[in-house]
Amino acid sequence: MKNIYLLLFLVFIVQSCENSAQKITVNGAQKTLEAGNRQVQKDSGYVKMETDEERIKDEEIAGSLSSKFDDDTIPDHFKIVKNEDEIVQSFLSANLSAIKREVNINILNNSVLYNREGVDYWTFFKFINNKILEIRVEYPDQKSVPNISGERKDLVERIKYRFNVENRRIQIIGYDLSYRKDAFFITKSINFITGKYIVIRKEKGNKDVVTDGWSAEFENKIYSEDWNLPFLRDKIFWVGNDMEPS
Repeated sequence: MKNIYLLLFLVFIVQSCENSAQKITVNGAQKTLEAGNRQVQKDSGYVKMETDEERIKDEEIAGSLSSKFDDDTIPDHFKIVKNEDEIVQSFLSANLSAIKREVNINILNNSVLYNREGVDYWTFFKFINNKILEIRVEYPDQKSVPNISGERKDLVERIKYRFNVENRRIQIIGYDLSYRKDAFFITKSINFITGKYIVIRKEKGNKDVVTDGWSAEFENKIYSEDWNLPFLRDKIFWVGNDMEPS
């Protein structure tokens, strides 16, 4: 009888070892990952998943979260979905209970816009107080020699969204861009509710250079469907662009 119990125990151990999937929950996000091939890192509430190898090309960094984002009490479900498009390489699928349909929020690859050469990006998202959605897009540095190519390095975009209860649409309320160029660190912030923007240029050992302004085109009228390449190329890109080193 003891031998039988011992045999059953060994079988249980073997089956447990063979099970290579694990469920991980981060701030309400649930994702089943292959153990040993991926890992989850906490980054200020963001869901971030990477392979054990050094950020493999085309590896989709995605996650899923639930939040009471719209104006009812039912949780809304969000997940990043890979898309076969050169510019919109992925989108955030938002299943909103208040309007009883799914809305896709495009996540643009703006590497060509900012550096004239396409690279893959990594996407992250989180909720702030349940009602504000923030998507963060990170771009890897290109394999170029610093201070020669004029490349914008450490390029990061943050886009903030909310559910507009009056017109039942997803409204973009803010955009932040940060990067290094040569010896300068530049941040650009646009408030899409007030239409105001501010651009700051920092350089070690020197006083910060600041410029700000307002645009009627940005004031309380930008929605998720407006976030496309022409809008960024013709409007956003030029905000504070004169702050860059020549």
